Amino acid sequence: MQASLDLIAPAFNYDALSLCPDHLWPEAVVSLTEASLLVCDEDSRAYLRERMPIDQIEAEFYRIHDLGSQRMEFGNRALLGLGGARSYQDCGTPDGPINWLHEHELKRLNQLRLAMPSNGEEIEAARLRIAQRIAARKQARQSRQAA
Repeated sequence: MQASLDLIAPAFNYDALSLCPDHLWPEAVVSLTEASLLVCDEDSRAYLRERMPIDQIEAEFYRIHDLGSQRMEFGNRALLGLGGARSYQDCGTPDGPINWLHEHELKRLNQLRLAMPSNGEEIEAARLRIAQRIAARKQARQSRQAA
């Protein structure tokens, strides 16, 4: 048997999803035609940051995560087009919202996570804000003393 080299995920069988609620469909948050899905993970950080502000990146990240939570509450993987449990779930891995996402949603979630600011970036931004406040206070103090 020859292995398939098709790297594009197969299209969904929408007939099988006929009983799936509309808000839980595979394309409810992330479209299969999303251009960033074709960008490799190494380049996705720069690609997304050029096109989206950080707050929009975080908002989409949480929308995808919330979609997984809603699907988990729905509780029927077959009706959602997810099939059986993923292979790593067989070894006692606890079930969570990420296990209820389709492959394209997992890829987008990973890209969004990579595009979010790192701890180091957040620390540096906080240092800059603190330095700006200190400089503003110094300037205000000097203005008062000069007057």
